[in-house]
Amino acid sequence: MQAGVAAPRPGQVRFSVLGPLSVTDGGAGALPLGPLKQRVLLAMLLCRPNSMVSVEALTDALWDDGPPRTARKNIQVHVWALRKLLEGACARGRLVRGAGGYLLSVDEEELDSLRFRRLAAAGREAADRGELPLAARLSNQALTLWSGPALPELRCSRSLSDEAGHLDREYLQVYEDWAEAELWLGNARAVAGTIRELTALHPHRERLRAAHMNTLFRLGRQTEAFAVYDEYRQLLAGEFGLGPSPVLEAQYRSMLTGGKNLISRPGRVARSAPVGP
Repeated sequence: MQAGVAAPRPGQVRFSVLGPLSVTDGGAGALPLGPLKQRVLLAMLLCRPNSMVSVEALTDALWDDGPPRTARKNIQVHVWALRKLLEGACARGRLVRGAGGYLLSVDEEELDSLRFRRLAAAGREAADRGELPLAARLSNQALTLWSGPALPELRCSRSLSDEAGHLDREYLQVYEDWAEAELWLGNARAVAGTIRELTALHPHRERLRAAHMNTLFRLGRQTEAFAVYDEYRQLLAGEFGLGPSPVLEAQYRSMLTGGKNLISRPGRVARSAPVGP
């Protein structure tokens, strides 16, 4: 069992959006979620848990362009099927109709994105207090909830693609929180195993670049650290006609002179720096 994830009790439902969409019952296993549009509807409700999602937003998610005249009726049919499915696995009254939309009630321990956000927020609060070992541990527990990217099989819907992209960015921010805390604690090897791949996938994120440079430098791989900076400098110049931020330039100059404090101490100041997509 991953850190931060308690074993589900028999009959306890678990919803997952930090990866492929799934709903599991502690006693019966994975539940069949039905056809594509029904899964899209459920995913939209889970991306906005405990909030009223308008029929218009659901219609946009299910039919990107030109919904049929029967769209509202079709949504009602999908809601009926989902309600029946969920009431067979957990308490009644989960999926309710309200003014202009539908709301799905879930507890924090039932939905992975809610647990992720709680752990991420607690990790940032610990960093703000200077409790970096705790910050690193909480951020890592949040990261272990992921089997992402979020909702990869449902990004055919533009609305869900936007929702999933937002979740992916939250993951990157927490990864950066974790990496910075570990680096300040002297644990560069813990970061080295994953940061290169993430930097390659998200080349415009400056916090990732800074942490990647710092990781390499602390491992004695100065030439590679300088190459990461130079690649980023050329990328910004070629695409935007810009240079790295003063914070990253200061980190680079510190490396050139053998400095030790290469990144800002994790906390609000460091996280306020602009990040890429």
